[in-house]
Amino acid sequence: MRGVSLNILLAIVWTLFVGEFSLRELAIGMLLGFAILSIFPLSLGTGNYVGRALALVRFVFFFVRELTVANIQVALWALRPHPPLHPMIIAYPLRLRGDNGQTVLAATITLMPGSVAMGFNPERSVLYAHVIGAENPRAARASLKKVEDALLPLYGQGAAADPAVLEENA
Repeated sequence: MRGVSLNILLAIVWTLFVGEFSLRELAIGMLLGFAILSIFPLSLGTGNYVGRALALVRFVFFFVRELTVANIQVALWALRPHPPLHPMIIAYPLRLRGDNGQTVLAATITLMPGSVAMGFNPERSVLYAHVIGAENPRAARASLKKVEDALLPLYGQGAAADPAVLEENA
């Protein structure tokens, strides 16, 4: 959060320096602040602000693409007389740690047509989801893993999967 605050402060300083408080100058100030924070992350104490900001942009593009594909796929299933839905409930072992990341993952899964996050077991760190359209539980878990992989960099966690954990609940 320190990086965001510092970036906003740098943008305001830029608009004061230019002498014109407009949306255009504020945007330029944000970009300049972002550049300064990316050049001097350690000396300004902002840590991995730039990496997480870029991860957020990548996640938004990933989410919009996946949401569009899922909407088209479900719409095509709705038009077919006998769609291959293959409904199933799966247990997905989470690699994301922390309530925020797990909540965002559950919300993202629920927003995408064809999947709903049903519950969470905090002791086992498992998310239960109802999924349609996957051939088998392994394919359904792979679909959820793709979403989690997109979220891991956003929360500063490694994207390496533990295949043993994924196979354990297959």
